[in-house]
Amino acid sequence: MDELSRPRGRLLALLVATALPVLALAVDAPARPRRILSIDAFEAGLPMYAEFLVGFRTALPLGTELALSSERLDRLRLSDLTYREDFRAWLQAKYATALPDVILASGPEALDFLADPRTTPFPGVPVVFGIAREEALVGRRLPAGFTGLAEHLAVRETLELALTLLPDTEHVALVGGASEQDRPYNELVRRAVVELGRPVEAIELFGLPMEQLQGRLRALPARTVILAASMQRDGAGRQWTGLQSVPAIVSASSAPLFTPWAHLVGLGTVGGVVTDAQESGAAVGRMVLRVLAAKGPGTLPIEHRTPTGVRLDGRQLARWGVPDARVPAGAEILFREPSVWVRYRTSILLALAGFLLQSVLVALLLFERRRRWHAEAKARANLAAVARMNRASALGQLVASLAHEINSPLAAVLSNAEAAQRLMAPSARNDAEVRASLEDIVSDVRRASDVIVRIRGMLGEATWAPTALDVEEVIRDALHIVKAELRDRGIAVEVDVAPGLPAVTGDKVQLVQVILNLVINAVEAMSGLPEPDRHVRVAARAEGKGVAIRVEDSGPGVPAELAERVFEPFFTTKHGGLGMGLAIIRSIAEAHEGTISLAPAAGGGAAFELVLPATGEPARRPAAAG
Repeated sequence: MDELSRPRGRLLALLVATALPVLALAVDAPARPRRILSIDAFEAGLPMYAEFLVGFRTALPLGTELALSSERLDRLRLSDLTYREDFRAWLQAKYATALPDVILASGPEALDFLADPRTTPFPGVPVVFGIAREEALVGRRLPAGFTGLAEHLAVRETLELALTLLPDTEHVALVGGASEQDRPYNELVRRAVVELGRPVEAIELFGLPMEQLQGRLRALPARTVILAASMQRDGAGRQWTGLQSVPAIVSASSAPLFTPWAHLVGLGTVGGVVTDAQESGAAVGRMVLRVLAAKGPGTLPIEHRTPTGVRLDGRQLARWGVPDARVPAGAEILFREPSVWVRYRTSILLALAGFLLQSVLVALLLFERRRRWHAEAKARANLAAVARMNRASALGQLVASLAHEINSPLAAVLSNAEAAQRLMAPSARNDAEVRASLEDIVSDVRRASDVIVRIRGMLGEATWAPTALDVEEVIRDALHIVKAELRDRGIAVEVDVAPGLPAVTGDKVQLVQVILNLVINAVEAMSGLPEPDRHVRVAARAEGKGVAIRVEDSGPGVPAELAERVFEPFFTTKHGGLGMGLAIIRSIAEAHEGTISLAPAAGGGAAFELVLPATGEPARRPAAAG
């Protein structure tokens, strides 16, 4: 017993030693990725298939867990059974050591190849198909483990949409290719017109060479729409993709083109009830993942997919005059050119707001300018009236002096007239003395007339009559008017005019009024002083390019805190005063481009200084009347 057990023990140890490295390798070896093999019926670069692959790859988490391989059928030779058997043998040899976990059949030819028991390379491997029309699957029995996406191509719905957007349509041009793959789509387009149930004429343009097709499209009658589903090969045998055929059709067409394919919207087509190949690829990718997760064939039913929805090109809607009211609710409108209002709405609103604000500001400024102009005109009129009243008031105060001035020449006239009468008597006739008396009468009358002219000038309207004036003459005329007042009040007047002063330009009446008002103000300021202490000094001297006229008094002066306000309208320090005299003086000074200022006098009183620009020429005094 023991002898027999020893060989058995050695054999068991040998088996364990042999199996341990294999088990260790099995434990340490990484899990292989799940393999997806795509059998593609379409040529590389076909736009619809490219969109499908984008969606499919987006749905798959490709990487270490999934590996995608792709093989392409030769659709032109697919009808040859020998070629299909050779292609199957090649696939089996290539993937003998890497069998796929699931096969993707892209296109109806790939589905036929994999569903045929004579040509399928990997029996029992699950197959998920895509890009397959549901019409081609009606009544067809697929092997176990086959599932996929059956899509409804909305050709009839697209035609109905076209007639909704363009309700006056009378003709439908049906465009399609000449290849074996184009024919099922041509039949779909033809059947869409039959099922439409509306009185429209179908113009079939199937299988024509592109040049001939373009000529027919140029000659289409009015009120025609074009419906196209597929053109992979024209009647001349040339291959076309949608990216090539659609621009060629649109460039020669006199009618709008509609299509059920989403990837052709934006190439010149109006659009349609579209199928989006990228969304279909994503749906098939999700089905592949579910098949891999199920770990067994035949567990998923075939899915039937409806179109994505209405997708339209906004530029083509505008080109063909389709109003928004005809566009179905929920339609997706691409490439719509925004209106100027939509594109620049914010800028337009800001510009309008700025323009309105600017207009309001301009209107307010114009209104304010007009109101200010009226106010200034009224103020000037009021100022002139007040100045006239001020002159009348000043002259009212000087009535006694003016009466004396007038009575003096009138008395002389009377005396000379009486003397002339006596000299005319026969007993004392002296013609020479009579003539001298008459000349004295004329001179005295002229002197009285001058007084009256001054009075009228002071009381009349303040008209601006600028002339070259002699400052000394202006001062003496002003003092002559108030001479009697000064004498009656016992006020000593000193006139100090520098020799050779230049002339100033101005209105003599107004400047006389200024000097007169300043002298009267000085007289009133000294009313409370004893007569020996009442002094007025009027001086004139050259100052820069002008002439300064200074009126000083020996009164109490103006307090420093009030010196800046004395020229303000209606400000006065006199009981019962209007406060307009100095304001009027300042306005007259400014009108003559001069200035008026107040400063303390050397003797403690007030000194008002009027500075006027000089003409640069010496003053010309009129000759004395003889």
